[in-house]
Amino acid sequence: DYLAQLRAVETIRGALPGAIIVGDSTQPIYAANLYYDHDRAAGWFNAATGFGALGYGPPAAIGAALAVPEAPVVCLTGDGGFQFTLPELGAALDAEAPVIFVVWNNRGYREIETSMLDVGVEPVGVSPAPPDFCKLAEAYGIEAERLTGVGDLAGALKRARTAGKPRVIEITVD
Repeated sequence: DYLAQLRAVETIRGALPGAIIVGDSTQPIYAANLYYDHDRAAGWFNAATGFGALGYGPPAAIGAALAVPEAPVVCLTGDGGFQFTLPELGAALDAEAPVIFVVWNNRGYREIETSMLDVGVEPVGVSPAPPDFCKLAEAYGIEAERLTGVGDLAGALKRARTAGKPRVIEITVD
């Protein structure tokens, strides 16, 4: 559902004006590459170019938070891509980089699965079981919350920004 995906990105912009959004290869980022109009120069970085740079988002977001400490930084990543660089949660904590990690959890590599189905290929290897991202964050001592859909995303983002330290917001979607 591209509308829900775009709504997630628009909600980030609305809740945190001037935020730097760093994206991984995940559905909302692919959708936003086509339809999103960012509100600041150097405020939109992502690796969703079709080359599958999974895991780019978390370390790049930490770099952005360290480079521009006055700006809110949101890392929008998928459940698949986040698993490539999960240890970056510890790096964010150690660096005191207040990155807000928003995990779009569609339980797999949905963008790849959709592309396979679109060309008549039987999906294989695109539905890995995701871990409990909130528990993983808490294992690092990072507060986390889980949302069902984007309904309370604005509130969660504002709470995370107020905390002034790394936070994880997991959004489960169908």
